[in-house]
Amino acid sequence: MRPRNLFLMLAIWFVTYSTMAQGIVWTGPTVTFSNAPGSDWTQPGNADHLTDSVWLTRKSTQGLFNYFEGGYFHGSSPSGTEWALGTLNNYATLTYSDWENCYGARGNLAITIVRTNAVVHLIADDIYFSIKFTYWGGNGGGFTYERSSPAIVPEPSIAALTAVGLLGWLIQGRR
Repeated sequence: MRPRNLFLMLAIWFVTYSTMAQGIVWTGPTVTFSNAPGSDWTQPGNADHLTDSVWLTRKSTQGLFNYFEGGYFHGSSPSGTEWALGTLNNYATLTYSDWENCYGARGNLAITIVRTNAVVHLIADDIYFSIKFTYWGGNGGGFTYERSSPAIVPEPSIAALTAVGLLGWLIQGRR
């Protein structure tokens, strides 16, 4: 097998395996999302648009749900998500459940949810991100949280592009 073909096969395997085996982990800048008490959940601006299929929001009572569900359902909301207490550094070893079992079974939600580190798994897109609620309004529906966002991928440097070009030239020259 030619070295160039071997190199390409290894690169494709690495990218495919690392993406499939681990999911996508959002390690980008922290984003704060806030929903004021009494806000109209039906307005798209009152939901955190995570992906095309998962927007987190809340009505004036009960828990968090996916905008596309139309309301909160015990034991399954927000649809398309799994939740675990812990930090993003340990996302692969955490035990995930629905939002209610992650937080709700811990007594007074307004007290226990705030300042507790958690990780959310967006199932369909296999995305993991950190989340920490800083405010939970009880009745009235208000909430605020901080979450991680997609990592910002820097443009390749001239040095990196030159190194890739030289590697290709070396491999091509050995044929």
